[in-house]
Amino acid sequence: MNTRALMGRAGLLAPLLLTACTVLPEGPSAMVLPGTGKSLEQFRGDDGSCRGYAQAQLAGTGAADSSSYGMQRRYDNAYQQCMYASGHKVPVAGQMLSGVPANAATPPPDTPPPRY
Repeated sequence: MNTRALMGRAGLLAPLLLTACTVLPEGPSAMVLPGTGKSLEQFRGDDGSCRGYAQAQLAGTGAADSSSYGMQRRYDNAYQQCMYASGHKVPVAGQMLSGVPANAATPPPDTPPPRY
C-alpha cells in the first residue's frame, strides 16, 4: 500500500478516534437547589426534564470538536439555565464589595462630604 493511501485512511479514522476519547457527561456537576415553594417531587421532575434538555444541547456540538471538560461545562450551563427557568435556585459565585470601589477616584483634600 502506498503512503498516500495510508494517509487517506488515517484521515478518515482520526475523527472516529477523537470521538472515542471524549467522555459525554452522565449528569450535572453543578449545584441547583429547589426553588421557593417547589416540592421535592417538582424538583425531581424538572431535574429529569432538564437533564434531557442539557443532553440534547450537546447533540449538535460534535464530540470530536470538544474536550470532556468543555462538554461538561456546556452540559452544566444548559442544565442550570433550564432549572433556573423552571423556578429553581442556582447558586452563583460572588464577591463582597466594600463601600468604596478600589478604582474610585480620590476627591481633592478639602472636598466637603456629600449631602444626602
